[in-house]
Order: sequence, then C-alpha cells, then structure tokens
Amino acid sequence: MTEPHPSEPADLEPVLPDQPLPAEIQAAAFFLADHAVVENGKLYVNGGFWNQLYSSAYPVARAFGVAAVLHIPWYRHHEAHNFAITFEDADGHALAARFEGQFRVGTAPNMRVGDFTIMPVAALATNFVLERPGDYSALLAVDDRELARWRFRAVEAAEPMPGTQTGPGGDPDGGES
Repeated sequence: MTEPHPSEPADLEPVLPDQPLPAEIQAAAFFLADHAVVENGKLYVNGGFWNQLYSSAYPVARAFGVAAVLHIPWYRHHEAHNFAITFEDADGHALAARFEGQFRVGTAPNMRVGDFTIMPVAALATNFVLERPGDYSALLAVDDRELARWRFRAVEAAEPMPGTQTGPGGDPDGGES
C-alpha cells in the first residue's frame, strides 16, 4: 500500500503526485473526424484524426465532425467561457464556417480542491464548402485565446486513397454516411 502524502491526513486516499494539473484551460485533443458526438460526458468518434480530404472536382461540399477535449482548471469553474471553432485557408483567410458558444463547468461533489474538469466537445459541420484544393486549418479558441490548430489538405484526385475522407458525407467508399 502507498503511504499518504505528508500533507494529507492518513485516512484519505493519496493524491497522484505525477498527474499534471493545467494552469489554464487547455486542449487535450482537437481534430477532425467523419463523425463525433458527446453522450453522457464521453466523446464518441468514428473515422477520427484524418488530415486529407479528396474530391474529383472543386468547389465541393462536405460533412464531417470536429472533436475536442478541454481541461478546465478548478479555479476556472463556475465562470462563463466563450469558445469558437473557426476555419481558415493557407493564407490565413477565414472560411464562412464557424461554431461558437458559451460554456460553464461546475464542481462535482466527488471532486477535491485542485481537481480539473475534462470537458468533451463535438460539432457537426454540414455543407462545408471548400472552393479549391489546398491547405486549411481548423482553429479552437476559448476566451479569445487560440488553444489548438488542426491542419488538413484538400486534394483533387479522381481515385482517392483507401481509408481517406471522400464522398458527399465523408464515407471512404463514396456513399453517404
């Protein structure tokens, strides 16, 4: 059995000394997926972490998921926070698609002082238009501070690579998802 930390009473469970505690709100994960949804505080992802999108012609409209996991430090609980997920091209020009909103996290009864909250986020981009092949980025910001950036490339190709994001809904076999 592990000995309790010297600053803890002996009847409490020991604190995990190696667990990093975020000093600010952080993105533990941020990526694109064929589909992403949050249910019961868990992030469910299908076809995640792709960075290339194929089409035989441009402009093209696509549907895909955007997923993130945020670490919220204890002292940022019970505050309103603004978030935005935006997209830009390789020249830094903003695309029309944008998700924004507010969130507030509370403190669960089983949390200890200093515990952070993990908050999963998922959004579905539908009818997302890419005017031309090239490099693009998805950006995640909280309280006007960029936390993460996911780069992806739109490629013009008659025959896409197996297992890549293609077709109207992102199904690699070319069908609807």
